[in-house]
Amino acid sequence: MTEPDPPGRRERRRTQTLDHVASTAMRLFEAQGYDATTMEQIAQQSDVAKGTLYNHFPTKEAILAHWVHLELVVDAQRLHASIDPKAGFTAQLTSLLDASAEWSARYRAYLLDYFRFRFLNIESELGGGDRGTPRDLSGLFEALIAAAQQAGTLRTDVSAAHLASLLHHLYFGALMRWLTLPGLVLRDEFAVVVDLFVGGARSAPRTVARRRIP
Repeated sequence: MTEPDPPGRRERRRTQTLDHVASTAMRLFEAQGYDATTMEQIAQQSDVAKGTLYNHFPTKEAILAHWVHLELVVDAQRLHASIDPKAGFTAQLTSLLDASAEWSARYRAYLLDYFRFRFLNIESELGGGDRGTPRDLSGLFEALIAAAQQAGTLRTDVSAAHLASLLHHLYFGALMRWLTLPGLVLRDEFAVVVDLFVGGARSAPRTVARRRIP
């Protein structure tokens, strides 16, 4: 009698299936368009049964979201390695957002569907991916902010995590403006984000001690 796979092996096989389906679906999206691609085509091209596909991904948007999250894992590692540790916080943040603008322009056609999925699944989205993977730039924001706080560049009465959350709201607002309003240049939108955030978070001498904000 064949022994069942141990839990670790089953999880690896499941992960491989998810990643394979998402990569296959993305090739179809690029070749024939997102709207024109059906779940049946994705199942056929991925060589998985339709029941298996729907068990893992109930919607096409869920497949797209999984692919985006895979990209974010790779990009987060690459971007973190490319940031000049000797550069100032403003230069580092600008470099990071310029790279994000380039990636967003490349995949603009998919982003509204991706964000729609995330909003509709907001409870499951909180806390990151099921493998602890990043789902946006928040982790990189927090790392840069923490380093700048240690260097005395940014205020320390607000935690790095709190500042990263505020920066992420500015970032997301700029991204949504660009996605929904014609004629905007995303790098210009992100430049405003940098100016606003650095202006508000910059460390400065105060005559009255600030109350620490949790």
